[in-house]
Amino acid sequence: SMEDVANVGAVLPNGAVFCSAIPLRTEVTVNDRQWFQDASVGQGITTGEIVVGRISHKPGMTFGYPVRDAQGQLKAILFTSIQIGWFDKLVSQFKLPAGWNAFLLSDAGEVLSYHTDNGQTPMQRLAPEVTQRFLAALQGGQTVSELEDLDGHQRMYGIVSLRLSQSPLVVAVGAPVDRTVAGIDQGFWLRIALLSGIALLSALAARYYVYGLIEAWTRKITAAIDRVAAGRLETPVPQYSRVHELQAVERGINHMAGELQKRDTDLRRLSAAVEQSPESIVITDTQANIQYVNEAFVRNTGYAREEVLGHNPRILNLGKTDPSVYRAMWDALVSRKVWRGEFTNTRKDGSTYVEMAIIAPIVDADGQVTHYVATKEDITQQKQSEELVHRLAYYDTLTGLPNRALLQDRLLHALQNGAQRGMLLLVDIDRFKQINDTRGHATGDLLLQAMARRMEHCLGPERTVARLGSNTFGAIVQHLGENAEQAMDVAQQLAQQLHNSLATPFEFGDAKKLYAATSIGITLFGAGVLPPETLLQQAEVAMYRAKDQGGNSFLVFDASMQATMDARVALEMGLRDAIESRDFALYYQAQVDRVGNVVGAEALVRWSGADGKAISPADFIPLAEETGLIVPLGQWVLETACQQLARWQHNPATRDLTLAVNVSARQFHQADFVALVHETIDRTGIHPGGLKLELTESAILGDIEATITKMHQLRNLGLRFALDDFGTGY
Repeated sequence: SMEDVANVGAVLPNGAVFCSAIPLRTEVTVNDRQWFQDASVGQGITTGEIVVGRISHKPGMTFGYPVRDAQGQLKAILFTSIQIGWFDKLVSQFKLPAGWNAFLLSDAGEVLSYHTDNGQTPMQRLAPEVTQRFLAALQGGQTVSELEDLDGHQRMYGIVSLRLSQSPLVVAVGAPVDRTVAGIDQGFWLRIALLSGIALLSALAARYYVYGLIEAWTRKITAAIDRVAAGRLETPVPQYSRVHELQAVERGINHMAGELQKRDTDLRRLSAAVEQSPESIVITDTQANIQYVNEAFVRNTGYAREEVLGHNPRILNLGKTDPSVYRAMWDALVSRKVWRGEFTNTRKDGSTYVEMAIIAPIVDADGQVTHYVATKEDITQQKQSEELVHRLAYYDTLTGLPNRALLQDRLLHALQNGAQRGMLLLVDIDRFKQINDTRGHATGDLLLQAMARRMEHCLGPERTVARLGSNTFGAIVQHLGENAEQAMDVAQQLAQQLHNSLATPFEFGDAKKLYAATSIGITLFGAGVLPPETLLQQAEVAMYRAKDQGGNSFLVFDASMQATMDARVALEMGLRDAIESRDFALYYQAQVDRVGNVVGAEALVRWSGADGKAISPADFIPLAEETGLIVPLGQWVLETACQQLARWQHNPATRDLTLAVNVSARQFHQADFVALVHETIDRTGIHPGGLKLELTESAILGDIEATITKMHQLRNLGLRFALDDFGTGY
C-alpha cells in the first residue's frame, strides 16, 4: 500500500538533502547511510537499508537511486523510505496472551517496533547491552532462549532473523517463564511460525514494487531535470505518480522550473539591456582582467571582444590619462566605494576619446568582492563643445590669445599666488584705423596676428599675452624680482625690448613693409596689493599718457598719473550726472560781419561743477568724446539751441539771425543722426535755414561716401554747414 511510504526526496552528491516530501525543518545530511554510499558508486536502485528516518522519524526500509548526466557524473540521489507496517499489522491481528510481547530490532540493535499484550508501545532508544543480548543469542544459534527482556523481566523468547534487505531484521516473541502454555491458542504458534514467511514475502513484494515505482518515476524525473538543465523551462513535469509524496516532488520540480524560468526571463531581459546599452559596459575580475564587454564597447573602441577578453583595460591607455586618476580610482575601489571619473583613452585606430566612467565593486553573498563593473560614456563631443564655449568666452578668435576676461582672471591668480613682483602692460597700435583704411582690413588682421606672435616670443614663457580690444593688447609678466627697484629695472628692460621688437617692420608677402608704432603703458604689482581692475586702469592711464605725448613710446605708471586718473574718474562721474540732470548751459557768441553788424551766433556749451566753479570744455569735451557721452550731450545742445533759435525767429528784431551748433564726429556718424535732427526741427518749429551745423575734419574723413550722403540729406532739410577748427587735427 502506498500508505506505507514514509518519505520521498532527493540528495546532493555531498549528502545534503535538498528536496523532501516532508518539509525540512533543519539541514539534514545522510552521507553516513549505507543506501547513500551504495547509490553514490552504483548505477541502479540499491538494496534497502532498515533505519529510522531523520526526517520522518519513523522506522523504514530506505532505497536510493543515483541520477547521472551523459558523462556519468553524479548529479543527485533520489530516495524513498517504506514504513515497516507489516509487522505492526500482523501483531495487531493476533491478540498477544497476557504477559507476552513482540518486537522488531535492526541489526544495529535499534528497536523498530515494540508490542505488548496491551498494544504497541513507543520505545525510547535503549542501551546497546540490552539489545545485544538478543543479537548474541541469535548469532549463537539459540533461536529459543530464556533472556531478560527489554522491560527487565525474564521471558522465554523465540528469535528469528529476516534478511529482507542488505541489513537483516530481528523478530523476537517472548512469553513469561512462569506461565504454562496450556491456555495458549495453538493457532497463535502456527501464525508465529508463518510470521517469517509472511514478512519475507511482504518485504520482497514491497522491494519489487518500490523498485518498479522508483525506476519508472526516476526516468520521468530524470528526463524533466535534463530538460531544465537544457534550458527548456517552459515544459512542466506531467503528473505521473499516484503517490502523493512523489507528486509533491513533481510539483516541487515544476515550481523550481517555474522560478528558474522567471529568473531566466529576468536574466535575459537584463542581458539584453546590458548588451544593447548605448554606454560601454565592462566587467573585470578582481585582478582587473576583462571578462565581459558589450556591443557599445566594441563599437566605441574598435576592438573585437576576443581582442580584449582576459586583458587589462590599460590597453586603452597610452599615457594620456594622468596616473593620479588611476591611484584615486583604486583607492576608492579597494575601500569598496563607487568611483566616478574621466579617462582619456585611445581607440584601436589610434584616435583619442574622452569617457566618463563609473566603476563599482560587485560583492557575493559573503560580502567578498568578486568583480568590478564599469559603465563608460563617450563624452568627447561634450568636451569639445565645452572647450569651444570656453574658447569663445575666454579667447580671441582672430589671434588665439586670451581675452580681457581671462587676462583679469590670470592677473587675480598672479596677485594671490605670486611671491615676487610682476608687471602688467598694455600695448596700443598707434593710428591703427589709418592702417585699416590705407592697407585694408585683411592686412590689419594680419598685423594683429603677427603682433600677437611677436609679443609672445619677446616676453618669454613666464607671461600671459591677451588681446583686450580692437588694437589693444595686454600682457602679464611675473617673477621680475623680490624688491621694487629690481622689478622696475627688469620691467623697463623688457618694455624697451618689446617696443623695439614691435617697431621692426612687418612683411606680409605683398612686397610692402608695414611699420606699426605702439604706445605702451606699464604698472608694477606685488602679491595682493591692488585688485586687477585698478591695475588695468593704471596701465591704461600710462598708455594714454604715452599716446598724449605723441605715441611710439612707453611709460610706467607713477603717483602723479594716479592723481590724474582719479581726477579723470571723478570728472567722468560728474559728467554723467550732469547729462542726467541737465546741468549744462549754452552761451551764444555773437558773429558779426565786416562792418560790425551781428548776423548770427555760435552756441557754446558750458558746465559748472558742484562747487560752482566752471569746468573747461578742453577737459570735459575730450572725455565726453572718449566715453561716448558726447552723443547725449550733443543732442541736448542741439535741442536747446533750436529752442533758442525758435524764440529769435518769432521776434522781428532777431528773426534773420543764424545759429551755429558744433557737431562731433562721433555724433555725426550715428546711424539715426539725420532722423534726430529732422525730429528736433519739427518739434521746435524752427525755419531750418537759420540752423548751421559746424563739422570738424574728423567728422568728414573716414567713410567719405556715407558722409556725402548724410550731408545731402541734411541739406535737403534746408540746413547749412560750416567747417570748424580746420587744420588743427580735429
